[in-house]
Amino acid sequence: MAMDRNARYARLREIQGMDVKEEYSRIWWLDMGYEFPWDFSVAGALAFCNSVAPPQMAALLVRTGELTQNTQRRMEHFALISLEMVRRGFKDERGRAAARQMNRIHKNAVRHISDDKKQWSISNEEYLFVLATSMLIQIRWVDRYGWRPLSDQERTAAYLHMREQGELMGLKDIPGSFEEFARFHDDYVERHFAYSPEAVTLWQVLRNTVIEPMAGWLPKRLQPLGRKAAAAALPALLTPHMRKAFGVPEPSRPLRLAVDTALRLRAAYVRRQPPRVEAAYPDPLPTPSFPTGEFKIEELGPEHTVGRTAR
Repeated sequence: MAMDRNARYARLREIQGMDVKEEYSRIWWLDMGYEFPWDFSVAGALAFCNSVAPPQMAALLVRTGELTQNTQRRMEHFALISLEMVRRGFKDERGRAAARQMNRIHKNAVRHISDDKKQWSISNEEYLFVLATSMLIQIRWVDRYGWRPLSDQERTAAYLHMREQGELMGLKDIPGSFEEFARFHDDYVERHFAYSPEAVTLWQVLRNTVIEPMAGWLPKRLQPLGRKAAAAALPALLTPHMRKAFGVPEPSRPLRLAVDTALRLRAAYVRRQPPRVEAAYPDPLPTPSFPTGEFKIEELGPEHTVGRTAR
């Protein structure tokens, strides 16, 4: 038993021995690709939903139609860009290009819908919120439902990775530490989250993006049942602020308890399994848009963005 435990925690020991100031992206990738791939997949989908919940952001995305009309493509390309940044890191030109492409997609989306009736824009504060939530939701999920909590080294690595991503996207006033970023995020949520019809519309098209990663790791014969269970569990997975924004009713106490228990039992099971020796995401990664897994960074994004060189 002692030997098994030592093997299970070997990667954590590896992470603890790394230079976080130099290898932060590598540490974040070890967590995403090896230590907690299911958790990062589910929590990443929840983080994306959280990022579009504020009324201003929801109205913008409904106005563009890109997320409501091209949901699968939008989510697939967003995931590929995010994966490139973490897998490659920002010392790699492809990782830097992915960060710039992410920024370009958002800026071009605003230009694409500009008209005389309303001036659309995404503020620096909104960009910072999206950056913060894409890190914080995953970390808080793992701390609650992962097979082990994250270490301070891993939290620092996540922050440093996101800080560099923000710098490459041209963001200003990035909070100076993980703790400051978390406070910024929570303050933004308190001040800006509110119910809106546009957020409800987005939730209707995005809820399956949370259901699929929850059920997709099951054997195929169990996936239909897994989807039904995941759909029933969704209200208990959302934060109170997300439920308010999306108009989702408060889950019953028995449902919250059942979901919490099921996720903790899963964590206990995973804790007793041998460590993953291959990344959960192969390189290259075949997707519906790119069956061979080969693509150029500038091919990712909405049609009006594709083809522009990532500078």
